[in-house]
Amino acid sequence: MKTKRIKDTLIYILVAFTVLSCDYLDVIPDNVATIDYAFKNSIAAEKYLYGCYSYRPAIGDIQNDPAMTGSDETTQRYVQLESGTRFVTWGGTRITRGLQNTNEPVMNTWDGNRSLWVGIRDCNIFLENIGNVRDLMEHNRRRWIAEVKFLKAYYHYSLMKRYGPIPIVDVNLPISANVQDVQVYREPIDDVVNYITGLIEEAIVDLPEAKEIVEGTEAGRVDKLVAMTLKAEVLLFAASPLFNGNTDFSGMKDNKDRQLFPQNYDPNKWKIAADACLEAIEASHAQGKRLYNQVEPLLINEPEVLKLQINYRQAICDRWNSELIWGGTNNDCGILARDASTRIVRMSPTTLSAVTSEWSPTLGLVNKYYSSNGVPIEEDKDWQAKGWYQNRHSIRPVPSSGDEIYYIKEGEKTVYLHYNREPRFYASIAFDKGIYLGAGYNTFKDAKHCEFMDTQISGFQAGEANSITGYGAKKMSHFKNTQQYDRTTWEYFPFPIYRLADLYLMYAEALNEADGPAEEIFKYMDMIRARAGLEGIVDSWTKYSTNPEKVNTKDGRRNIIHRERAIELAFEGKRFWDIRRWKEIDIYNSDPLGWNIMGDTPEDFYVILPLRNESVRFTVKDYFWPIKESNLFVNKNLVQNYGW
Repeated sequence: MKTKRIKDTLIYILVAFTVLSCDYLDVIPDNVATIDYAFKNSIAAEKYLYGCYSYRPAIGDIQNDPAMTGSDETTQRYVQLESGTRFVTWGGTRITRGLQNTNEPVMNTWDGNRSLWVGIRDCNIFLENIGNVRDLMEHNRRRWIAEVKFLKAYYHYSLMKRYGPIPIVDVNLPISANVQDVQVYREPIDDVVNYITGLIEEAIVDLPEAKEIVEGTEAGRVDKLVAMTLKAEVLLFAASPLFNGNTDFSGMKDNKDRQLFPQNYDPNKWKIAADACLEAIEASHAQGKRLYNQVEPLLINEPEVLKLQINYRQAICDRWNSELIWGGTNNDCGILARDASTRIVRMSPTTLSAVTSEWSPTLGLVNKYYSSNGVPIEEDKDWQAKGWYQNRHSIRPVPSSGDEIYYIKEGEKTVYLHYNREPRFYASIAFDKGIYLGAGYNTFKDAKHCEFMDTQISGFQAGEANSITGYGAKKMSHFKNTQQYDRTTWEYFPFPIYRLADLYLMYAEALNEADGPAEEIFKYMDMIRARAGLEGIVDSWTKYSTNPEKVNTKDGRRNIIHRERAIELAFEGKRFWDIRRWKEIDIYNSDPLGWNIMGDTPEDFYVILPLRNESVRFTVKDYFWPIKESNLFVNKNLVQNYGW
């Protein structure tokens, strides 16, 4: 009987997943033959629970999360070898360089080693068997079931973001399934969204409160706030142009003639999303969540402008802080620190590769940050009247002095673009001659500065990784990381999958699109801006903008909200998905720009260069990943994504 049970289980799994992948033999888990053993007691079942968590996409992982390197925020060194081989290591960068394809899709999560369908299958196995565990306390059983329901919803959502309409795998198919049963269909987007949010709502009932999570043993596991925030984001995506009345995909129908994308715009979806966001915000406040705002003890006697910068950086990097809703625990923050940090001291030949700045902010992102008045530099009255905007890429002849020395090394010169910017710019971007507080030099008196010109400390080093733009992503480097000649140290922090500021901005966007009151739209954005040392939106635009009426129109407010998201959430993997759900893929058709890092004088260095070697053309098809062609031969009911 035991042999037969094992055989039946194997057949059960094979039948269920033949439908989704021709590589199904590669996705049989090692422990299939011991399913009964996996649920023989609560200890074994808990291990299986953690196995269900193991399929989480590695959010914040530069090498494996497409959103970290696949937007217009950053770019990577690119080399065309004599052999014709392209040296591009990050999957997200490969996407922005137009290398996505149907034979071996880049960062494929449909099948193969990273298949999220495998995670969904294991979640289903857990839900089918957890009721058989006799020594499991009932409150734990309810919680674990809720966690796995959440994970199943999360994996479906992760697939939906990449592929659009997807099959819904609510239960694994039985061993008696025939060929027709396993030839499943992709379901219409609205059905997928309803399924995901329904699962989340079921999970919320039995998930613990955020304050009940034990940091030492349970940090990273899901709670009610995590689930409510995910639900809000799913509904925000469903309301966004990519999924709401998108006629670009009118031709995507299956062989039953079902329309997979809704063709009629439904404004009420924004209202539903706004309500979910507000519910999550109010629950977060009730659980003690608030915008991070505390003075680092090492800076107690330092100037306020420096405290503002470090406070903003630590909102991301201070582990398990008051603003964090869900922290990712499944990627190496040391790799992130290495590629985000900027060398500010001379290092030994063996240590050079420990600090690279290879995750390089683009000049486009640098331009997005506001002026010191809290408005876009292209519409700031002072920037226009004084010629700063027109000359923003030119070297200012007057060296840094007065209060400027807290941002730019005293007596040094740089381009106008680096002066008179908002605190988040100085907290986020490492630039030539810019002050770099932290990394073991934690007072202004001791602080180092960046030198990005050719062969300088922060700049190009032959044979070593380096910034290709002449900028570094300072924001994502923990203030207490250290750099010395022969060693570096990295402070651990969970990557912010969701934080309160993101939720505030989701609410503002949904409410604006739902024609909500302007005062409520600006309420939470103004709290974010206040934390960054800026005046509120209405006051800033009224006083300082050449377009003060922008705050009074829906389109104008939309523009402000989109810009606030780009600034506040820079480097956090949000913009990659925002570009897609807003249907702004044309952004990728503009070459990423940076300075001439081979320049060894200011005049040679401050020359703008395009940084993409090949010609690319992004179109409607690039909103979604293609399904590998071989899968379409296995399952004739699957429809390939548009354009592929």
